[in-house]
Amino acid sequence: MINHLLITKSLIKRRHPDFDFVSFHESPVTVLSKPLKKCTLALVTTGGLHLKTDTPFDLGLKNGDCSYRILPAEAVRDNVMVSHKWYNHKFINEDLNCVFPIDRMREYVAAGEIKSLSEEHISFMGHIYDTAPLAKNSLRAGRYLKAMGVDAAFLTPT
Repeated sequence: MINHLLITKSLIKRRHPDFDFVSFHESPVTVLSKPLKKCTLALVTTGGLHLKTDTPFDLGLKNGDCSYRILPAEAVRDNVMVSHKWYNHKFINEDLNCVFPIDRMREYVAAGEIKSLSEEHISFMGHIYDTAPLAKNSLRAGRYLKAMGVDAAFLTPT
């Protein structure tokens, strides 16, 4: 894992020498005010997923596409596409749950471990170099989920 990270950093530095990597030693965490059994959960991924009927992410933007797409709760592999070009799609093409674990979360709901899933989920692109617009859109996405009654979000980074 460390070697892959070093290789990735080296490649990025060649294309974007001014990119400043940020290492987080602590992550801001909001403690749940109630148990998961009483929470509505949304999935948030950086897998570059979108419905086949949606506009794909723009892979031509030098600093990355900081927009997001809405994925409905009933999303299945047959109606979802991957725009992200910076990771191997082999496994997600076989099983959407590799990046968007919707079936696993449905199982948790059925088992009573989570109250419910959100009616909609969020997909961003990964591989973003200018994170300021991403931070703004993340806040918008968070407000959107909160307005839908989401209590917790499960992030699946790529």
